[in-house]
Amino acid sequence: MSAKHETTRRPRAAPTTDDAPAGSLHRARLLITTIARGSRRGSLLTELVARTGLPRPTIHRVLDMLMDMGWVERDAATMRFNLGRDLAALGHSAISRQPVERVAAGELSALAQELEQVVFLQVRSGLDCVLIGRYDTRSQVRLGRGDIGLRTPFGISQSCLAMMSRLPEAEVMDVVARNMARYHRIERFDEQRHRDAISFALANGYSCFDGMVLDRGTSGMGVPICDPSGYPVAGIGTTYITVWLDEAAKSACRERLEQAAARVQQRLFALPDETGV
Repeated sequence: MSAKHETTRRPRAAPTTDDAPAGSLHRARLLITTIARGSRRGSLLTELVARTGLPRPTIHRVLDMLMDMGWVERDAATMRFNLGRDLAALGHSAISRQPVERVAAGELSALAQELEQVVFLQVRSGLDCVLIGRYDTRSQVRLGRGDIGLRTPFGISQSCLAMMSRLPEAEVMDVVARNMARYHRIERFDEQRHRDAISFALANGYSCFDGMVLDRGTSGMGVPICDPSGYPVAGIGTTYITVWLDEAAKSACRERLEQAAARVQQRLFALPDETGV
């Protein structure tokens, strides 16, 4: 696998109330991002006011515009706002033009069957991470939360930490500082365990932590998918019951994850095949 990438190349972060430029376009982007970060049931107007800091009349005006475009919908029964079907269609079009999931799907489906563990594929979106692939196993025991499209704070899952493992430490610490308040809103979040997991990832170039950040009885492991310069473009992760894998089994699991990531990198960037498999 590639060495840690030392040149900061930070993806554009989603705007916050403090740093978002003025104008309807940027307010629309802020509202769409806020709705995407919220519950799948949708967001109430009061929640959007609290999370964006925008005046209620401004939110009303921008939401009306977004609903006219079909990018936001409002449930007449619950009065919650959610992302619209037209925006979802645009998202599917965008995904079809981004080859990571398409290239990785076959490899990661096979990996899930071999490991008998669910495998996840995530990409970074500013201060967020988006689940773009979930590959289930035939095993009756399936661990790991999240469906495709789930958006979480960047740095909370094994796939996120795998990507962080190849970023400059200063950039990682900046992301953690900016997202810490969001991490603490997650049930059972343990800041010390989380910081220990980040330290391990930065020191070793992959993520592996027992007593997982969110579930005490599970563990997580992840490796990055990197471009030819060593910059992480995605992360592969898996979850397992902590007591199921001894050190030898964990080492074998990591080796398979790294082999899969290397083959995805080779296909994605037309690199020479160095996996030896």
